[in-house]
Parts: sequence; C-alpha cells; structure tokens
Amino acid sequence: MSMPMEFSFEGKGVRVVMIDGEPWWVAMDVAEVLGYKDTEAMTRRLDDDEKQNLRNVGFGNRGATIINEPGLYNAILGSHKAEAKRFKKWVTSEVLPALRRNGMYMVPSAQPDEVPAPLSARVEADEIVSAGRAFRSLFTTARYMGMPRKLAATRANLAAQRATGVDLAAELSASGWLESSDLPAPQQKQYEMQQQIRTLLQERDWPQDLTVALILQGIGRPDLVSDRATQILVGQCMLLLGYRRVRLPASRPNGIRPWGYRIPEGRG
Repeated sequence: MSMPMEFSFEGKGVRVVMIDGEPWWVAMDVAEVLGYKDTEAMTRRLDDDEKQNLRNVGFGNRGATIINEPGLYNAILGSHKAEAKRFKKWVTSEVLPALRRNGMYMVPSAQPDEVPAPLSARVEADEIVSAGRAFRSLFTTARYMGMPRKLAATRANLAAQRATGVDLAAELSASGWLESSDLPAPQQKQYEMQQQIRTLLQERDWPQDLTVALILQGIGRPDLVSDRATQILVGQCMLLLGYRRVRLPASRPNGIRPWGYRIPEGRG
C-alpha cells in the first residue's frame, strides 16, 4: 500500500492510495468535489465491497473511509453537480492512466514535452478498461435487482458511459444487440422513456422539483398526462434517475399541494 498521494481538482485536494496496484480514493475528498451534503450521504449509496475504513499514518488515528474505482463511478452517478462531469473526465483521461503507468499522478507541466504517438493509444485503452470496470459493477448490481441480462447490460452500459464517457457497446460493436427487438416490450418502453427524461433533465441542469405534467410536456407528450400507465412509468423512471416522489409546494396560498418529484438533499 502506498502513502496517500494528494492532487488538486479545480482547487480542491483529492487524496488517493494504491492498494495491490488499484487506486482507492478518500471518500471525504470525493464527496466535497461532487457536492454531497457529507461523506455519509455519498458512501451509504455504495456497496460494502466498494468502500472500507483505512488506518494509515497519513490519515491520523481515526483513519479514513476510502472507495475503490467502481465506488467512485457510483458516487459520480449519484451527483447532479456540473463538476461531476468534469471530474469524471479528468479522472478517466488523466489521473487513472497516469496511476496505472507510473503508480503516481504527476501534474502536467505548463509546457509539456512532446508525447510519443503510442501514448495516446495507451490512454484510450486505459479509458476503456476503466469503463469496463464500471460496467461490470453496474451490471452485477442490475442483475441482483432482478433485471433480465439484456436490460441489465443496456442500463449498465448507459450508466458506465455517463460515469466514464466511454460507450462500451459502440467500442465492442454491440449496439445492435442491445437495441434489438427481443427486449420485452414493457421494458423497452421504460428504457426509451427513461432516455427521453434523462435528456430533458440534463438539458435543464437537473431541476430540483418537477411534476409529471411538466415532464411529459418537456418530452413532447403532453397528451399522455391523464394516462395512468404513463404516470406510473414516469414515476419509475424518475426514481431510477435519483428523484423521490413528494408533495410539492402549492402554487397559491391554501392551494392543493401537487405530487411531484424532487432530488434528495445532498444529491442536487
């Protein structure tokens, strides 16, 4: 195990240790970068094998909670801060490739030396490896949730792409398999609806509160606002995207508080 290495992301310190050749990130530092309310708000969403408490001379007597690479991607997926996308890109394109090549992260110089051509291929390969690690963890989780293999693979690929920026299905020429018609019709409909809603939320910078009517209007289907099955489907999609169903404030004094969806505190 290495001593903690500290590097800076947009002025915030992030520490990492190498254990058996794999990077483990200090959860407190990651939680601050990703805008979580506190470290526990981030780590409680992680599986037990994605986190551990480490006692190291570099962390004082109490030690520190650290998270591995799959845990890091899950933490990134749970953050709706604009910094999350930049942090993900920085980790996968700069930090992880450097750690795997050298066992340490070196801040690029202001005038970097000319890089040999083979390096770009190695960096690209490292990014694909990182995406593969994220996919494996997410696919396993999806299967434990009871999803069929193809649906689990589709969801895991989308989540891994959001976390790492790499579309594994495209890299492996598997897009046709994932999008083929043998995916059960109800699950295919939910998958398509979720993609439409995710695009809407990203375009609007993940709004805090939303009603079903606003969501359907945003994706161009206001005609379905009274359809009970569609309301349920939208609710399922919003839960998968990290929102919770709550009573929203009334639009006027003493008015009826409508049901809607809100990002939990610490995740917005």
